[in-house]
Amino acid sequence: MANTEPQLALADIQEPALNTFWPLAPGWWLLGLLIILLLAYCFRFFWRQWQKNLPLRQAKAELSLIKEPQQSAALNELLKRLIRCYNPRHQVLSAPVKQWQDFLQSQLPQQPLPDLQKLLYQSEVSQTDFAAYLHFTNQWLKKVTAKQLEQL
Repeated sequence: MANTEPQLALADIQEPALNTFWPLAPGWWLLGLLIILLLAYCFRFFWRQWQKNLPLRQAKAELSLIKEPQQSAALNELLKRLIRCYNPRHQVLSAPVKQWQDFLQSQLPQQPLPDLQKLLYQSEVSQTDFAAYLHFTNQWLKKVTAKQLEQL
């Protein structure tokens, strides 16, 4: 007896395998490459900024260690080293004390600056003069940026 029902003679339909996400299409590879390049550029940019600001950050950290009036010369040396880091041939680095003081005062005109000749070369340093110089240095380091130091 022959099978007369048409449903029994048909085989099941074979579904195609699901298309997974791998391998990626070329557009996705290109997008991934662009993202990696962008991240590398951003990392390089921020790393250079971080390195450029390193002497300024170190000067701020070293400033917190200077607390005694006998360290007036160290405070002065700190400022000169900072300028030397960003502009090694600046003429004020080898200038006399009066020109150095005029340069510093021009950087922060609203802040009073004590007489550096007296502060740096007298054996007995006034506490008020040292405090004024320390405050001036602190304010200047807060105000100045690496870009400004490069342009001095």
